[in-house]
Amino acid sequence: MPNTEPDDVLREVQERFTSAKDFEADWRQKALEDLKFFHADAYNHAQWDDAVYQLRNGTWGGSPRPCLTINKTAQHVFHVENDARQRQMGIKVNATGFGATEKAADVIEGIIRHIEYQCNAQQNAYSCAIQGQVRQGIGWVHIITDYVKGQDSFDQDFFIKSVPDPRSVYSDPNTQEPDHSDMQWAMIADEMPRDEFLRLYPDHADMADAAPLSIADETGPRDLDADKDTVRVFRYYRRNEEKDTLWACPMPQADGSVSIQPMRQSQMAKEMVEMCREMGSQSRPITRPHVEFFLIVGDQIISSGPTVFRHIPLVPFVGIESVVDGELDRCGLVRALIDPQRMFNYSASAFVESVAVQTKSPWLVDERSIEGYENQWAAANVSNQAYLPYRSIDPDDSSPLQAPQRLDPPTGSTGHLQAMQNADLQMQMVTGQYQAEMGAPGNERSGRAINERQRQSDTANYHYTDNQGMALRLIGKILIDAIPFVYDTARAVQAMGEDGTQTSAIVDPNARAAVQAVLPPGTSAPQGANLDQQLAMQGAILAVNPTIGRYDVEADVGPAYATRRQEAWDALSQILSAAPQIAPKVLPFLFKASDFPLADQIYDALTAGPDPAMQQLQAQNQQLTKKLQDRQQDYALRASKQQHDQVIDLMDQEVDRNKAETDRMAAIGSIDPATLRPVLENLVRQILTEQGTPNAPIPQGPPAELDRIQSDNPPGGEIHAPNPVVGAVEE
Repeated sequence: MPNTEPDDVLREVQERFTSAKDFEADWRQKALEDLKFFHADAYNHAQWDDAVYQLRNGTWGGSPRPCLTINKTAQHVFHVENDARQRQMGIKVNATGFGATEKAADVIEGIIRHIEYQCNAQQNAYSCAIQGQVRQGIGWVHIITDYVKGQDSFDQDFFIKSVPDPRSVYSDPNTQEPDHSDMQWAMIADEMPRDEFLRLYPDHADMADAAPLSIADETGPRDLDADKDTVRVFRYYRRNEEKDTLWACPMPQADGSVSIQPMRQSQMAKEMVEMCREMGSQSRPITRPHVEFFLIVGDQIISSGPTVFRHIPLVPFVGIESVVDGELDRCGLVRALIDPQRMFNYSASAFVESVAVQTKSPWLVDERSIEGYENQWAAANVSNQAYLPYRSIDPDDSSPLQAPQRLDPPTGSTGHLQAMQNADLQMQMVTGQYQAEMGAPGNERSGRAINERQRQSDTANYHYTDNQGMALRLIGKILIDAIPFVYDTARAVQAMGEDGTQTSAIVDPNARAAVQAVLPPGTSAPQGANLDQQLAMQGAILAVNPTIGRYDVEADVGPAYATRRQEAWDALSQILSAAPQIAPKVLPFLFKASDFPLADQIYDALTAGPDPAMQQLQAQNQQLTKKLQDRQQDYALRASKQQHDQVIDLMDQEVDRNKAETDRMAAIGSIDPATLRPVLENLVRQILTEQGTPNAPIPQGPPAELDRIQSDNPPGGEIHAPNPVVGAVEE
C-alpha cells in the first residue's frame, strides 16, 4: 500500500527529489549554460569563456581587445524550431475493437483537437516544449483538469499547460521507456503569484513565505525582491496500482441468448460475484493504475487527492538523451555548436583587431615637394580637403620633383577570414544544415526542387521530429484514458475538424452504442434508416459513448493543413493540365483545396444538388408536357377515327350504289327486249341530258344486239351489258 500519512508522503517526496537531483545534476548545469549560450549577445558575452573574456577585456591589465559576439547559433536553432511550428502537430484516434467504431473515433479525435484549440496548445504548450527540447535537451507539457471557466456548473475539462523552465521538473530516474510513459512519479516546482496563492488557499497564508521542503535553493537561483511577490509550491504526482479481479460474467441478451462479458469485481454487485463463483466463471487478478496528486507548500500538504489519469500528466519532449556510467545527459542542438561558434567569434574579433591596429593609408612624399604645406599634408587623413598643393620644381636648382603618392591601404589577415569560413562550415557540418537548406540561393529553379532542397536537413535533425510525435502519442493516450472519467455525465461538447470546422456532439456514457444519433423530441427516424440517414435529419446530433470500445492513438507531425491544401492544389492543377477532359469530375476538388476568397462558395455551387425551386418548375414542366402529349394523342385518335368513319361511309355508299345498279340490271335482264327498248332510250336520253347534249340522236341498234344481250344474260343470272354511252361515243 502506498504511503498516505502526510509525514510519510513528505518523506517520500524528499527522498525522491534528492534522487532525481543527483541523477540529473550534470545535465542541469549544462542545460543552464546551453541556454545562456543560445541567448548570448553583445551585452552579456555569454558565448565567451569567462577567463578568455576577462583577459581580452583588460580585467587583469593591458589594453582592451575586441570581443565580438556574432550569434549564428540562434539561427540554426530557430531553423529546427520554426520547421516544427510550420507542421500541424495533431493526435489521430483509431478504433481498435470491442465495440469501437471509426465514427466514434473521429468524434473523440475532434474533442481532443478542440481541447488543444481552447488551450492554444499549438502555440503555447507544444512550442514551449519544443524550445526546451532543441535548446536544453528536454521540454515538458503539463496536463491538468479544472472547472470550465465562465460557466456556473460542475463540469470539468482538460487543459494543456506549458512548462516555461524544463529544469523545474524532477522525474523518476528509473524510467526505461523512451517516452517516459512508465514514470512512477514526477514533481514540478511552480511559482505562483502571492495574491493568487492567498485567494486559493486563505487557510495557509502563514506558509506563503516558507520554502517547500527546505529545498528552495536546489531549484535554481532566486531573486529576493521577486520572492516577495511569488510563492513557490511543489506539485507532486505518484502512480499507484489498484488490485482488482476480472470476471467473465454471463449476460442475458434481448433475444434470449447469453453472452460472456468481462467485468471488474469492484464494479459488480456482491450477488453477481457470488453467482460467478458458484458457476465457476473464469477470472484473473488485474491491476488498474491511477495517479494521486499532492500540492506542497513549505512542509505542509495543502491539497491532495486522486486524479483521473492513469499516467503521470507530465509529458517530456526529449531531444538527445543518454545515460553513461549512471549519469544522465541531455542535450539539444546548442551543445554541438558551442566550439565552432566560439571559434567564429574569436576569428572575427582577431580580424577586426588586426585591421584596427594598422594606420590609415600614408602618403609617400619628397619633403621638398610639400615645403610650406606641411600642415595641410599632416591633416590629409583626417580632413576632407578639396585639394592638396605640392611643389613640382625644386626652388634651389629648378629640378623637377615627383608628385606625392598614396600607399596601398592596410588589409586584414587572410588567415582570420579563412578561419571564419571554416568555423561557419563546421557549424553547418555539426547541424546538418548547410547554406542551401538555410535558404541560400542554389541552382534549383522549380518550386518543387527548391522545397526539396530546403527540407534536406530534416533527415539530419529528424530525431527531434520523431520525439515530438512520441510525446504527442503519449498526450493522446493520457486524454483518451481520462475522457470517460471527466465526461462522466451526458454533456454537449465541441469537436473540431482537421480543417478547423466546429461541430457539436454529445458525450453520453449511458448510450447503448459507441455512437448513435439523437433526434429532437417528437421526431422519429424512418424504419431501417442507418446512422448517416438519421444524422441528415433536421435537428439530429451525434452522441458518443467513450466507455464502449478501445481506441489507440498515433501522432501526426506532418505538414500543416494549409500546406497540404497547397500541395493538393499543385497536384490537381498538374492533373488538369495533362488531362483536361476530366475537368468536370476534378474541378470541385480543385476549388476545395483552394484558399483564395469565394473558393468555398464555388465548391458548394459545383457540388450542390438542384435548386428546390428549379426542381419544382421542372416537375411542373414535365406534367404540362405530358398533358400536352396526351391531348395531342387524343386529337390524333379522334382525327383517325373520324377519317376512318368517312372512309367507311364512302365504302358503304359505293356498295349501295353498286347494289342498286346490279338490281336494275337484273331487272332489265328479266324483261322482254321490245319492252326494254323504251327504257334504254329513256336512260340514254337522261345520261345525254346530264352531259349537256339533250338533243343528240339516240343510236339505233339492230334487234340482233338486244337478242345477244338477252342470250348472254339468262333469267336469274348476272347481266353483262355493254356501256351504252361508250358504244354511242365509239360510233
